[in-house]
Amino acid sequence: MRRNSGRLLISLAAIVMAVVPWLADWNDSHIFSVQWSPHARFHGVTSLGMATTLSPIALWLLWRRSADQAAAAVAALIPIAYWGPFFVAALVPGTAIEDPGHRLRRIAGVPSNLLGAGATTLTAGLGWYLDRRLRATTAG
Repeated sequence: MRRNSGRLLISLAAIVMAVVPWLADWNDSHIFSVQWSPHARFHGVTSLGMATTLSPIALWLLWRRSADQAAAAVAALIPIAYWGPFFVAALVPGTAIEDPGHRLRRIAGVPSNLLGAGATTLTAGLGWYLDRRLRATTAG
């Protein structure tokens, strides 16, 4: 069997989705921040639960034995659907990419949370493209 770099990239995006939000949010700057209302904390924990629940589903879709062509697309859409809204949220009036007093590290001037969300989204999308291309070349 040929190595499928597309599946590996989608897997990486799913694993990042399962781990990084916990590292970034389960702390005093997010979930346990005194600046956050209890309802905001509720949404934060809900988001972590979604990432934790959906990541294994993406991995299962990718690596189970099945001829289902749509499985890789759905698996790639899971991290895209989780991380993509970061960019929409940044456009909503009254929201902020970072909390006052918790300036994020920047890479090339871009806040690390947006850079990570973009990189993970692109990784999943590229993985889907490569998997699709490999399937097309091996099918015909």
